[in-house]
Amino acid sequence: MPQRSIDAFKVLSDYEYAATLTNEEWLSLSGNPEYHTLIADDPSLAEELIARFGMLVPGFSAALAAAASVPLTGFGPTVNRLAGRGGGSAAPSNAEFSIVGTSVPRTHGFGVVTGVGRYSENQTLPNMLFMKTLGSPYPHARIRSIDTSKAEALPGVHYILHRFNLPEGYQDVSLGSGPPFRYLFNEELIQVGAPVAVVAADSDHIGDEAIRQIQVDYEVLPAVVDFMEGTRPSTPKQWDNRLDGTILTIASPFVRGDVERGFAEADIVIENVTSMSTIQHAALELTTDLTWWSTEGARPQLTQIGPKRHAHGARSAIAQALKVDQSQVRVITPGYLGMSFGSFRDTDLPEIHSALLSWLTGRPIRFMSTRSEDMVTRTHRTQTRNESKIGVKRDGSITAFFTKKYGNAGAYRGGGGTGNSLGLAELYTIPNLRQENIDVFTNMYRYGSYRCTTHPNDTLAREPLIERAAYAINMNPLDFRLRNLSEVGNPETRRPFSNPGIRDTITQTAAAIGWREKWHAPKTREVRPGVFHGIGMACHECNHGAGGAPSTGSVVINADGTLTVVSGAAEVGPGERTVMAMIAAETLGIPMNRTRISPDVDSDFTADTGVTAGSRQTLSGGWGIHLAALDARAQLLDWGARKFVDDARVAGQTIQVSADQLDVRDGLVSFKDDPERRLPIAQVIAFASNPIIGRGAHIHPPTWERVAFATHAAEVEVDTVTGTISVTKYVAAHDVGRALNRMATEQQIEGGVIVGLGLALTEQLLVDGATGIPINDNILDYKVPTIKDVPEKIDVIMVENAKEYGVFGAHGIGEPPAALGFSVMVNAVYNAVGVWVEDMPLTREKVLNALKGR
Repeated sequence: MPQRSIDAFKVLSDYEYAATLTNEEWLSLSGNPEYHTLIADDPSLAEELIARFGMLVPGFSAALAAAASVPLTGFGPTVNRLAGRGGGSAAPSNAEFSIVGTSVPRTHGFGVVTGVGRYSENQTLPNMLFMKTLGSPYPHARIRSIDTSKAEALPGVHYILHRFNLPEGYQDVSLGSGPPFRYLFNEELIQVGAPVAVVAADSDHIGDEAIRQIQVDYEVLPAVVDFMEGTRPSTPKQWDNRLDGTILTIASPFVRGDVERGFAEADIVIENVTSMSTIQHAALELTTDLTWWSTEGARPQLTQIGPKRHAHGARSAIAQALKVDQSQVRVITPGYLGMSFGSFRDTDLPEIHSALLSWLTGRPIRFMSTRSEDMVTRTHRTQTRNESKIGVKRDGSITAFFTKKYGNAGAYRGGGGTGNSLGLAELYTIPNLRQENIDVFTNMYRYGSYRCTTHPNDTLAREPLIERAAYAINMNPLDFRLRNLSEVGNPETRRPFSNPGIRDTITQTAAAIGWREKWHAPKTREVRPGVFHGIGMACHECNHGAGGAPSTGSVVINADGTLTVVSGAAEVGPGERTVMAMIAAETLGIPMNRTRISPDVDSDFTADTGVTAGSRQTLSGGWGIHLAALDARAQLLDWGARKFVDDARVAGQTIQVSADQLDVRDGLVSFKDDPERRLPIAQVIAFASNPIIGRGAHIHPPTWERVAFATHAAEVEVDTVTGTISVTKYVAAHDVGRALNRMATEQQIEGGVIVGLGLALTEQLLVDGATGIPINDNILDYKVPTIKDVPEKIDVIMVENAKEYGVFGAHGIGEPPAALGFSVMVNAVYNAVGVWVEDMPLTREKVLNALKGR
């Protein structure tokens, strides 16, 4: 009997379904790319799964076994040895490093700034065809018939593929979870832009004309474009749904203590509603893929080049969709990628369509989205609504917190962006807590990862209420936060924090912005007629940057003593591959100018390090490379000892030396107690007669609560006549564990601040409420902030509280900086003008309406 297809999202959200899985089906999840991306984006999804199913959970069984023998207070002598270089503590000081902690230009930076880098959209192949997609003009419709005869008659059109001529073996193929299912082509279309047909033509222009000649008879169906409407029992269902309307999931509530009792004990209870709009990545590079088949070998192999965040995951997804072995699919991720911010994560329908067209035509296929297609049909951070309540005593203690979060999942059965508020559960001491999450299907933009995924919404549901509570009891918000900090760990799992830096981020942010001197009562500091000064703060905690399985790498010490680093860590902007090279060079004692890592990732030649998401690659790819370098280092020192002994023998001397008496620094193998007795690495490799190959595969024991901490603060000026918000100063402090590449870390924090401000002040994707048609699916109308819209100076503070679980003490940093802008702006605007504006983005119209009491 054939094995059923396992729904990864359902496994993580429906434990009754998970309980029905066989051992073989649990094992199949280890090769499911959707499972790995869900876990990377929100590791807390796995917590309850592990608690219920333990060693069956892929990616955690080995970690659980390792954790069973690890003391709770640390990782023991083995990990302490690995974290240093041949000995020392788990958290060496910066003085012990020669490369780590410095500022290293990106290895492929020249190609980025000069434009000579090989981006996907610049690559071509001889004899290639161009693919264009005819998308649905309606948010919800059924196809009655398709007539492609006029399009097929156009010169230069080679093939048109649609639901009714799709080869039979692929009619049951779907991507993602369901219901409703997203087949390669649906008869019932559930969003604008859903593929109706694809054309392979001699040029983009011919393909563009061809899709306009395809005649489709649609039956227009009722659509849900308001996600709160989707929660109502009266809303028509679009599949056999046991829940009201188009609700996808109602998560089991997170409960601690007795929240009603906590509110009864409070002196003051405050409620609010916060919300976020639909947000698009607006990456500079459009989705582009180049696909072809090779039939020279015993079995055909597909090759696809594109801006993938996980080449091995894309290989797995494509292989599953095409019903071929993974070895028959090769995916290449160029090292040059025009930004990501969470886009390009999931293998989507065009990637499969182009593979089929290439097979059917026998020619390479090039596909590049239009800007509108990228903004409408790819994934987004979607709308949310948070209904929250806090109870406090006049002494500043929190007695209870409740939040109910609704998320618009769009036309896809994934999470709706609500997420579990790790920060609410762990950041402050809250004895009575209840969190409820509801995800809703709509015929709109599909949910997917966006920098820090669900956590900015978690912070928005919490930090404005924290600020409100402080004002309500006449306490400085800075003191209120410090009064309630929880710095121990997870109260439920009892996992401790490792060297937490949250208090340091708060106090250093406050000092840098001059909080004690500048904070004031709301609307009491008018800097010019009608313009008021405000200052606001927010704290953040998320579990991004912690790393996880798979975590592999390899290195090669070449015959000339140079180092080649081989890693599957995809480069999506922050400089991951430069960091991989730095880790290897530091561990081996080989200078950076003698170290190389290729810009590209090729699934045929690199081991898997998992998806570049969840800020995980610093630890996932980094640990694999670190262990590979340690392996190579051990071999190098062993051969070095043999070489010293042999050299002495040739000179008529007799010495005894072992590997542990030697060190490697600056490309030289030397005696620890006599550094002047040394050999160039090239001589050792020549003596060994072979290049040295090191391999690493790391298990991440779940001993520590691996979280990122941050505090941001800003000064603003709010014009009460125009509603304009101007950010005059911004400070961002992050506990990074250790900054491996100081320049790249600072850039990541600065970039995250700019992203967060754009999302807080200007960015939102809109649809027409009557028709569900997108109305600003372009860069101009979407309102990405320009250089004139961001602060001239962003003060970055790197708090380096080294982590026991981190490579050289590091913790990932890619996403957290984008998570605080919403809450900081809400709080700063209130301090400026004395009204709460909590519906993102904070447009001039919303500010003016709030000032007028609307």
